[in-house]
Amino acid sequence: MRAITLVDPLDLPHPVVTVGTFDGVHVGHAAVLEAVRAEAGAKQGTCVAVTFDPHPRQVIDGVQAPPILTTLAEKTWRIGMLGVDLLAIVPFTQSVRELSPQDFVHHFLVERLGAQSVILGYDHGFGKDRAGGLETMTALGDRFGFSVHSVPPTLVDGNPVSSTRIRTALAQGDLDGATQLIGSGYPLMGQVVKGEGQGKQLGFPTANLVFEDAGKLLPQPGVYAARVFLPEPRSAVLNFGHRPTFRGTQKTFEVHILDFEGDLYGQTLKLELCHWLRAEQKFENLEALVRQIQSDTETTRHLLSQKETTLLRR
Repeated sequence: MRAITLVDPLDLPHPVVTVGTFDGVHVGHAAVLEAVRAEAGAKQGTCVAVTFDPHPRQVIDGVQAPPILTTLAEKTWRIGMLGVDLLAIVPFTQSVRELSPQDFVHHFLVERLGAQSVILGYDHGFGKDRAGGLETMTALGDRFGFSVHSVPPTLVDGNPVSSTRIRTALAQGDLDGATQLIGSGYPLMGQVVKGEGQGKQLGFPTANLVFEDAGKLLPQPGVYAARVFLPEPRSAVLNFGHRPTFRGTQKTFEVHILDFEGDLYGQTLKLELCHWLRAEQKFENLEALVRQIQSDTETTRHLLSQKETTLLRR
């Protein structure tokens, strides 16, 4: 997939376009993007997703904005897994915020992308104050010469999937509920930096990760079964917290990749949190800690060996 900042007009074969923030890239987003991909395939066209950076709520609400689920890099990674040809990123500024629905569509979808078809989620709003909806887009399609379709909501437990539901589940420590809505593990991308080497001394070398500070909702402290993509998926145990046995004072991310040897310093790792294992705890001695890590490793190996369905393309 190609990702660009949408500034200049593009010459694309039969662009089929959707628009959204795609925060969390969940199963509802996947359904919309699958419809766009199918339409583009039928027309031998280009599957295009338009998104925004930063998240519009971060501009509109400032520090009161809810935390985001995916940074731009994470969103790009996950949308790329869904078979999109082009991710067109609109820098969300106050001037973009003030565009009327008509001006937004003309400026970005018509002049820059030359949209031939537009497919929207069932509740999509666009333009100033989200004043435009499906009816508005249909009228604009008649005016500018593109077709418009909508995709019905994707339901989980009888209710539409939404980024808000995922945020609520994660805030309550319900990772299983969040991953059901996402359709896969909760994504994280972080750069590997040098740590203190304590994991290696215990026989469980870890990659220490730092993350972009972009207002992302971080998981609750604890130990998780995770996947790391190198680029093939590898099982891993991830610890997020203060490392109380070592009297840590700052929260850190440490990931032990099962059956892996190699130097990852300086690399950006793509991970997804799949299962909550346990809360952090302080152990009486290192022997007790090692026994628990061994147990966490075997639990992770068992959990991630099970066949898990996902709506995200691998």
